[in-house]
Amino acid sequence: MMNARKSLLLGAAVVLSLAGCHPAPPDGSIVLTQTPVGVPPPQATTVMDVRYPPGSRVVLLVPPYGPDSVRELSRGLVAAGDPCVSWNGRYVYFTGKSAENADWQIYQVEAGGGQPQRVTEQPGGAMDPAVAAHEELVFSSPVPKAGQLWNTHEPAALYGKLPDQAPHRLTFSPSSAVGATVLHDGRILFVTAKPDDNRHGPTHLCLFTINNDGTEVAAYAGQDDGADFVRRPRELRDGRIAFLAARAEGPEATAWAEGVRSAAPFATRGNLFPFPTDSCRSVEALSENELLACIETPGTVGRSMTVNAAVYRFAADATALDKPLFAQPQWNSIEATPIIARTEPAGHTSAVMPTATRGTAFCLNVNDSIASAADRNPAPASALRVFALTGSGQQCDLGKVPVASDGSVLVYLPAGMPLGFDTLDGQGKLLRHQPAFVWLQPGENRACVGCHESRNHSPQNLRPLAAQLEPSRLDLADPSPAPRAVMP
Repeated sequence: MMNARKSLLLGAAVVLSLAGCHPAPPDGSIVLTQTPVGVPPPQATTVMDVRYPPGSRVVLLVPPYGPDSVRELSRGLVAAGDPCVSWNGRYVYFTGKSAENADWQIYQVEAGGGQPQRVTEQPGGAMDPAVAAHEELVFSSPVPKAGQLWNTHEPAALYGKLPDQAPHRLTFSPSSAVGATVLHDGRILFVTAKPDDNRHGPTHLCLFTINNDGTEVAAYAGQDDGADFVRRPRELRDGRIAFLAARAEGPEATAWAEGVRSAAPFATRGNLFPFPTDSCRSVEALSENELLACIETPGTVGRSMTVNAAVYRFAADATALDKPLFAQPQWNSIEATPIIARTEPAGHTSAVMPTATRGTAFCLNVNDSIASAADRNPAPASALRVFALTGSGQQCDLGKVPVASDGSVLVYLPAGMPLGFDTLDGQGKLLRHQPAFVWLQPGENRACVGCHESRNHSPQNLRPLAAQLEPSRLDLADPSPAPRAVMP
């Protein structure tokens, strides 16, 4: 009987080995990024080399969370980090580097272990993986050079990649779009710089969302408050969005955890924890009532005065930290993510047409705005001037379109580039200005209430005059408006 049982187990192991499968990780397992203590980044590096110096690794940490409970998932790579777990809990995605001079790319490995498989081949590299509906991989590319994340001429954009399909570009913002996470409603939340005409001026980072097809880019939180630098947003189970805030850029900058409530993200920003931390590296939801965080906490219970980052598990309403769940003196434990199955995020019925070259912008009233006007007593806008940023970063005027007497505008615009808008009075003088940031996906129909309208406004129940006429048309190749009926 015992021999038969051993034969059965051996046969099962052989089948798993032949199929390239590995046993599922034990309940309570955690995916963890570890960086070696005291290893400086190499010269002439990218932002990822600074974040994850040589020897950095992604590991599986299993109960009872001791030094012998660590299994390396990024085996064979010279550096790795930034892991995320698929919604079914079966796979781990992370950013890795196969050789010293190789580009950073996204890798996939079974959560229980195995040989990591490269899933992107992006020129210039890829980073910051997340998983959307239908197992679509979301990532940023290319990987900017160190110190050039926000002032590079080739900003990192978000891409989506369905299994066995080529990547498609999701964002066209003039600054890098990074740190994506997928919300349960299917939207992609990411970090980028606040729109500004002066791209070489002070940087203020904030949160934006898009649908998972890249449509309807919208401000989410942090545009006008808080510290200038934010990173690593994550959705918690209690309706909050957690993120790290700092007064300087870079992984070594002292960061603390902040959060906003998803029901009112513009008005609820504040500290996530009631207790102080010297440096917070990551925050993740463990359950509805528990959080998992990587924190440097010298002098707290069970810690010396000079310590590296450790993993903590605590209640969402905790008022103090207890001893760490896991720590290793020779490693900084900087990113901890639980391996648990979750509900797949919602999808989005898309109207994007890949072969199209333009989209439609529809504004109900360009005069509805909280933005200050050049004239203290502005007259209603008479025209809308549209401009775009080309691939070289140069501004290109697309032309002007008339504004209806009720303030509405309907216009076809080129897709796949940052677009900016100016409202003009009857003499052509500037009323309000919006830097180039909004973009249209091919075939997208984009509607807005106003131009920087109040965030709690809803449209009036009236049929806009612009909707009763043929749309204006502005193209990059032909900046003059197409003939159309005269607006009333």
